[in-house]
Order: sequence, then structure tokens, then C-alpha cells
Amino acid sequence: MRKGLRSVLILLVVLPALSVTARAQEPPQDQDEPIRLKTDLVSITASAIDRAGRAIKSLKAEDFTIYEDGVKQKISHFAATEEPFTLLLLLDVSGSTRDDMALMKKAARNFLSELRADDRVGVIVFSREIELIATFQDARDKVEASIDQTVAAEGSEASRFTSNTGTSFYDALFLAVEESPLKQAEGRKAIICMSDGVDSTSMKNYKDVSTLVERSEASVYFLTLNTEQATLTGLLKPRTDAGYLNFSASQINRYFDEYDRDSPERHRPRDLMSADVKREINAGLYKTARREQQEIADRTGGRVYPVRSLADLSGVYKQVADDLRSQYSISYYPSNQARDGRWRAIRVEARPREATVRARSGYWAAGK
Repeated sequence: MRKGLRSVLILLVVLPALSVTARAQEPPQDQDEPIRLKTDLVSITASAIDRAGRAIKSLKAEDFTIYEDGVKQKISHFAATEEPFTLLLLLDVSGSTRDDMALMKKAARNFLSELRADDRVGVIVFSREIELIATFQDARDKVEASIDQTVAAEGSEASRFTSNTGTSFYDALFLAVEESPLKQAEGRKAIICMSDGVDSTSMKNYKDVSTLVERSEASVYFLTLNTEQATLTGLLKPRTDAGYLNFSASQINRYFDEYDRDSPERHRPRDLMSADVKREINAGLYKTARREQQEIADRTGGRVYPVRSLADLSGVYKQVADDLRSQYSISYYPSNQARDGRWRAIRVEARPREATVRARSGYWAAGK
């Protein structure tokens, strides 16, 4: 939703609860066993693959073992792969995607066709502005229609790329986990974000957003677009060229904060930077974006799928759908009951021993 309209639109959305975390069945308790708060329940999704990379879909609760900070935990709730998902698609429609919108829409529609009828789907599109264009209440055909009506952000007559065509990547993630209906959704949920991840116009930053995403209990999948060379080409064009690109102030600060804090180039007018400096900054921004996406995916039990070209997008979406269909929902009450607000590391193992398990790597404990 556009930043100024978020609160109005969100008030119009009513999301029925599909409860696992708050309403998951609890194991029988003896009279002397203390009643445990449902909010203590830790819920994760996990998938298992064999040595050939094929999903293992016939596992039971006893086939899994969970460790928290190295200590074995007792599984309290288990659901097989048939349990539905609540999914939020994030689609980058910044200026660089304008020529490929038809491919992007087709790939997104194909992804919807791979989902099960009871999976619930919402859609956020973002450039500089962010908009929730479909909610979990919407019928599938309405979601598809909303995607079909999407257009890429437009520049000006003189320049294809302006501040209006920028990428508010961090703000889109913030909206997804804090101000969209996904925050109230319970049960299995995931965010599927198609973007290069190189932010240029957000008010938030990675530090602001990453912990909130980790606390959301959503698995995050990134379909990472390969736009590095195309961006560099625009950066090296003369200002008079309609395809000219420039770094935003936030990108300059992000690069020099991480790679060369005291460089005199930091304060040089961007138009006066040499081609070599522009190459270094561009490469650094993409390196940072890829690292941040991988960190979020690892911590939430998601995955990063590199998209070499938009022509490959439909195939990548299909891989994501296959991954979602092979996930198990597992919950446990942590043996460590301290409310210290610290990060707790999770490790999930599955039988047979050669199985590889993908699940989020931990969670933030509740504070006092």
C-alpha cells in the first residue's frame, strides 16, 4: 500500500485466524504439570531432501529431532505437508523491470497455478512507493487480476530513471511483516520476494528490518534478479542519456559505511566519481544485498534462488512451490524458559541420516 495509505487499508482487512502457534493442540498434561503459556510455543517449518535433492514427503514426528542451543527438545505439535500456507508475494516493479513486466506477470500467474486451492495469497508491489494490491481474503482470480493490472514505475520524459523509479526494498519487507495482514496470520506462512535486493529509497535499513522479519515466523524466499551489469551500464552513461543512472544518497552511505568509511570519495559529487569508483560501489552494493538476503533466508528457513534471466523466472517460481509443498510444521515448548530476549539457535535433524533438513536457524526469545 502506498506509505500514506497503509493504516487506512489495513483497517479494512480482516484476516481469519489459521492457528498453529496460538491454537496448536497441546499435549496432555498431568495435574501437577504447570500450565505453560501458549506464547512460549516455538513453531517452525522444515523440509527434508535426499542425496539426489528430492523432497522426502512421508516423514512422521518421530523421524525428526530438534535441538535448541544444543539441547534436545520434545516435539509438541506436528503437521505433515498438506497443511495450507499463507503466502505474501513481494514484486519489485522499480524502473529497471519496465521492459520485462509481461514476463514477470506471466511467471507470477504460473506460480499461483502451482499452489493448492486452500493456500491463501496476498501481493505487495514496490518501487519507491509500496502498495498492497491483493489480500488473503481475495479469491485467486482476483489476485491474478491484480497482478495483471500492475505496471512498472515510470520515470520522466527526459530520464527513464528518477527517484520515483527507485527501490524501497527494506520498507517493503517492513510493511510485509509489521503492517500487512501477514502479522496476524497463524499457521504456516511465507514471504516470496522477487527483487535484486539493492535498496535505494527506503526510510528503513537492514538493521531496522532484519530482526522483525526473523520474529515474524514466516519463511522468506528470495528470487534474486541478476541486474548488476545492467545497473552498471546505466551508471556509466552520461547524464544527458535517457538511460543514465545515479546512486542515491543512502546507497553511498551504505557502501562507505561498510567498505571504506574514511574514503574521500564519500563526499565527492556523484557525477564527478570516476568509472572505477562507480564500479567498486556498484559491486559492493550487490555484494551486501546478496549477503543480507542469504542471512534472512537462513535465519527464517527460507532460501535464495538466483534468477539469471527473467526468462527463467517461471521455473524458479515452480521450485519455490515444490519446496513449500514439501514442508512440515513442527512446534515445541523450549526447555529453556528464560525470558531473556536472546537469540536461540535451532538445529533440526531427520531420519534417514543422509537427509538434509532446511529450517530456520533460530529465533529471538521473548523478553521479560
